[in-house]
Parts: sequence; structure tokens; C-alpha cells
Amino acid sequence: MLIELTGESALDTYKVLFEGAFIGKNNLSETLIKSSILLLTGLSYAFVAKVGLINIGAEGQLYIGAACSAAVGIYGTFLPGALHLIAALLAGFVGGMIWGGIVGFFKERFGANEIITSLMMNYIAILVVSYLVHEPMKDMSQTYPYSYRVATSAQLPRILTGTRLHAGLFVALLCLFFYWIYYRYTSSGYRMRVIGQNRLNAEYAGYNVRKNMFAAMAIGGGFAGLGGALEILGVQFRLFDNFSSGYGFDGIFAAILANLHPLGMILTSVVFGGLRNGGLMIQVKTNVSSTLTSVVQSLVIILVLMRIFDRLPIWGKKHSNQSLRKRSSD
Repeated sequence: MLIELTGESALDTYKVLFEGAFIGKNNLSETLIKSSILLLTGLSYAFVAKVGLINIGAEGQLYIGAACSAAVGIYGTFLPGALHLIAALLAGFVGGMIWGGIVGFFKERFGANEIITSLMMNYIAILVVSYLVHEPMKDMSQTYPYSYRVATSAQLPRILTGTRLHAGLFVALLCLFFYWIYYRYTSSGYRMRVIGQNRLNAEYAGYNVRKNMFAAMAIGGGFAGLGGALEILGVQFRLFDNFSSGYGFDGIFAAILANLHPLGMILTSVVFGGLRNGGLMIQVKTNVSSTLTSVVQSLVIILVLMRIFDRLPIWGKKHSNQSLRKRSSD
């Protein structure tokens, strides 16, 4: 209905959206680039959710990871060959890990609400990056505030000729594989799942609940930080203000929509990445704003949340009571 109000055909608009996201080598490549970052920020939420915590700080962890990888990519030119790229990727992971670990520390030591602290850390991270690109890392040969260019030896190699698709896609899939193996087959992953299901039982079993929560928050932050590294080392090659267009938050929604399932997260990340990429084509070829994709995405999220709330005990009890009264009246 919203599309029809603009005078455009809804069917034609969605056709343009699909073509802009998935049809053609370049369009599909751009969608996969965005999807790989969304997959990593989604993993940052999913890894922490398994232990019963909620990480809303993926955006900030992504920013800090990007800053750390950019610093190594710019100033670590003394590192030989592929070692420079590996070090830059590790720097992104460690940066996000530290930022997530701060939230985990406050949770472990003071019992601080991780939703509030992780959310507030986002704003701090964005301001830290803004300071870096205006002061110590600013490219003095340019007027616009952004960092020096990352050295060629630290840039992710292209995997499809004629496109920007880079090896970061394999990095994201490797992290997803680790997530699946860790929680399905390792003893430490089992302990975290037990803690997420029932903390009291986990404590009774002798598990160190606080230590595991801290570890989960730190590792989850590392995944988001790695997402920031992919954006800098594979696409932008410079650090600058507001380089992320909400990857951290969209990744969270993608993970929730997939119910934290590994294969589901691949699908939802590709769908959300396609909405981002196809939205640009909509604005070029039609009179519909690219914000339509945000509307579609928001509607999907609302429907998913409605389904989640339907499972909550209070909601479910109310629903059951209403059904009971209806049956009685009948």
C-alpha cells in the first residue's frame, strides 16, 4: 500500500529490489559482502545469547575492531607478507573482544545489566573512532577526516574478478563453523548452554557462571570486531566517521530471526544484506525511497517478536485463560 501511494507498482518495485540484490555478478557480490559482516555481528549476539545474556553492543564492538585492524593495517608495514593481513584481522578480533570483555567484566564483578552497559558502550566506541580519525590517525594530506590508507599487504584479496567480493566471506563462514562446533561438541560449550538454560542448576553442578559469562561476552565481542575488520580491510581501506550503517543492530535481528541456528543465520544474513543492497537500486530506478527496505525489515522483525512474546509465560497464560473462558461460555 505504501508503494502504491507513491504511484509505483508494488510488484515492479519488489522485482527491482530482488534484481538489485541477487541478479548479476556485481549485485550478488555486494550482497554477500554485506551479508558476511551481518553474519559476524549476528554471531556476536548468538554466542552471548547461548549463555543467557543479551549483547546489544555489536555496533560498538564492530567500531573498535575496525579501529584496531586499521591501526595495524596502516602502521604494521614491518610485518612480512600474509602475516600483516593475519595480524590486522587478529587485531580486529582482539579489539572487539576487549570491548565486549568490558561489558562482561561489569556483569561478572558488579552484576551490571549487560543490555544497558553494552548499549552505552556503542556510543563511546563511535566517539573513540571519531577522535581517532580527527586527530592521531588523520590523513594530513586530506581535508576530510579519515585515516591513512591501509597498506596493500593488509588488504583482503578479491575472490571474484571484476567485483569487490573478498576473502572475508570465508572468514565469516569459518567463524560460523566454529560457533556450531563449539556449542555442539565441546565441553566448555556445553557448560555455557547449561548456564543459559538454568543458572541455578549450573551453579549447583559446580560451574563458574560468572567466568563463563565473561568469556562468552568477550568472544562474542570478538566476532563483531572481526566484522569491523572485514569492512576496513576488504571494502573501505580507511577508517572514517560513521562507516557502519547499523551493521551491529541488523546482525542482531538476523540472529534472532534465525533463532540462533547456524544455517538460519546464513539465510537471514543474506536476506538482510540483499535488502540493504537492493534498496539502493530501488532509489535509482523508481520513485520509491530506499527506506522502504527498512520498513520491510522492521515489519519482519515485529512479526518475529510477536511470535517470541507469544511464547512468554505471562502472554501464554493470558492467552490460555482467554481460551478457557471462551470454551466455558460455549
